Amino acid sequence: MAANGACNGAQVDPHHESYGDIHPPVTAKNVDELHSLQKAASSEKVPAPAQSISQSLASISNGKPVCHHSRPVLSDTDLKVANVLYNLSTAELYEEAIKYEQGSHITSTGALATLSGAKTGRSPKDKRVVKEDETSADLWWGEGSPNIEMDEETFLINRERAVDYLNSLDKVYVNDQFLNWDPKNRIKVRIITARPYHSLFMRNMCIRPTPEELEDFEPEFTIYNGGRFPANRFTHYMTSSTSIDIHLKRREMVILGSQYAGEMKKGLFGLMNYLMPKRGILSLHSGCNMSKDGKVSLFFGLSGTGKTTLSADPNRYLIGDDEHCWSDDGVSNIEGGCYAKCIDLSKEKEPEIWNAIRFGTVLENVVFDEHTRVVDFTDKSVTENTRASYPIEHIENAKIPCVGPHANNVILLTCDAFGVLPPVSKLTLAQTMYHFMSGYTALVAGTEVGVKEPKATFSACFGAAFIVWHPAKYASMLAEKMQKHGATAWLVNTGWVAGSYGTGYRMKLPHTRKIIDAIHDGSLLQAKYTATDVFNLAVPDHVEGVPDEVLMPQNMWADKELFNTTLKKVGGLFKANFKKFEDYTVGGDKKLTEEILSAGPQL
Repeated sequence: MAANGACNGAQVDPHHESYGDIHPPVTAKNVDELHSLQKAASSEKVPAPAQSISQSLASISNGKPVCHHSRPVLSDTDLKVANVLYNLSTAELYEEAIKYEQGSHITSTGALATLSGAKTGRSPKDKRVVKEDETSADLWWGEGSPNIEMDEETFLINRERAVDYLNSLDKVYVNDQFLNWDPKNRIKVRIITARPYHSLFMRNMCIRPTPEELEDFEPEFTIYNGGRFPANRFTHYMTSSTSIDIHLKRREMVILGSQYAGEMKKGLFGLMNYLMPKRGILSLHSGCNMSKDGKVSLFFGLSGTGKTTLSADPNRYLIGDDEHCWSDDGVSNIEGGCYAKCIDLSKEKEPEIWNAIRFGTVLENVVFDEHTRVVDFTDKSVTENTRASYPIEHIENAKIPCVGPHANNVILLTCDAFGVLPPVSKLTLAQTMYHFMSGYTALVAGTEVGVKEPKATFSACFGAAFIVWHPAKYASMLAEKMQKHGATAWLVNTGWVAGSYGTGYRMKLPHTRKIIDAIHDGSLLQAKYTATDVFNLAVPDHVEGVPDEVLMPQNMWADKELFNTTLKKVGGLFKANFKKFEDYTVGGDKKLTEEILSAGPQL
């Protein structure tokens, strides 16, 4: 989006969405009208053949439209679009976006800036999972679960709506790609979209196949992205005009009413969170890096905890920034790219991300200068959730292929704005499971005058919105792999010191980096430890480069009585959150469940 109203059409209107095909937006109001459009779009049209560069240049000079690479036959017989633009290159998708998408521009660094429409973030309340006989017994339903059920009939209605919409278009974009860098456990996915921006986004985020790998490609999962067309709000299970639907048995996902590209990424992560545990492989919402001598660390943490900052280490190889698998062979990145937050991005704070924003990168909902096309990463006028999607090859120290040996360290990051958790503590296996299932952080509740009380947030497995099985399944698999491969878990608090928010101060980033360095070089394993009250956390007496008094939280509080009161309050919040897990037995093992419960706060 250009600042100050330059670049016609780049201003965001909540009632207007940009369109990726030549024709005006579809105006059909019901499925019957869409069927009529479908017949018109599919009648007597011949798919355009792929052209050579010389033919394309000739057609441009003659004033004729360029025909991109087409794949005339798709395995899905419901799709009848004549012009299927198949696995386009980055340059071709740039051309499509610039030519046909209002609001798409090239920035000063060569990135493609685009708009996602009215939705600038995920819609978790509009996500649905089909409850059917084959998979429903595996899934986590009920209190705390992100899985909101939908019946098969409603899914098929939405699927038909999305497919009919796609069939009404002049052309669609199809990506055939892979998930998981582990060749033995990769999944073939097909993404069908109406916008070149979406196609380029998924080209970045999934693993790009070779021409040879495409010769016999048959998808194991398909996304029908009809996000520019709304869901029918009066259909059963619908609460709005947005619906994000996953059918695990059919291996399909349908998107209606949202053009936010992150829905596709996280939908595929949900698929992996279902499929991989069935193979004995642990799927994880984590960052991952590796030392030069092959020591691997996994980083877990919710927004604002420092996961991206701390896992991006110039002295270590980046395996991935967000989604991983841990199999019998080691760790592997699920994705082929990174999806980084851009708000307030600076070269000084995050040089790796800054330098990655170049040709091939998609910038979502950013604002830029109308003449220079220089992006203002501090501008929140469209959304605070500005994002950059880029291939992992854009990271200078990325490890390609994105695989590594078994993890040595599991680092659970929290930003405790109450200021009662230590900057670092070593966890037992039971404590690891407890804190992994809790997924705790506490941030400032708001910016209103007088608001001083932090707000606790719990997200199971540090990614509750994307998990499919019960959190205890992922936690027990994590503990099993840690025990088998000798990994150590650490709870690292990047939050407040010497008091809660309003009286204390944020843990200094250089001190946190020293803690991470001590974890990586093994020196913390040799330290002496002291247990804390309530949470019984093992705190090291010394970390090189960190003041000793900072390590034990109560030492930094002037009001010891207030510290104890706040500590017990936070312990109570943990216990209240964990109540929903108390009746669940881990693999039928009541003893293991009791061990996990005993690893929580003792009040």
